[in-house]
Amino acid sequence: MYDVSVVGPHGAPLADADLRRLFAGSALTRQCLDRVREWPRILVTWSGRIVAAATCQATEDELLVPDVGIDTSGGGSRPLVLAALIAALENACLAGGSRRVVMRPPPQSQFLLERRGYIATASCIECWVEKIVA
Repeated sequence: MYDVSVVGPHGAPLADADLRRLFAGSALTRQCLDRVREWPRILVTWSGRIVAAATCQATEDELLVPDVGIDTSGGGSRPLVLAALIAALENACLAGGSRRVVMRPPPQSQFLLERRGYIATASCIECWVEKIVA
């Protein structure tokens, strides 16, 4: 069972070990780190361990999600973790009065996102995907 929580910018910070694990390699840039500290974030936990984190910010008509980190090496199913995170982001989008989620997809997630109705906004190395949420 996955638990999903929303943490505001003044909530408990993510531990450095969790940040390095979730945003492996070059994903943990200075800009990403700043957003993780300053923006609201959605966390997915499994058996008490954070397995996914996403920063999000509502604008006039969309929920912007520039940072998504996932690590299921300690257990959990990557497709199920991503599905739980996407559902939470879409609910947050609607709850905030927006109709569109715009996300920088995590590695190895394009197929699952396409199956959930997300489309690429550009063909580039660092592309974004979006979905109109009804």
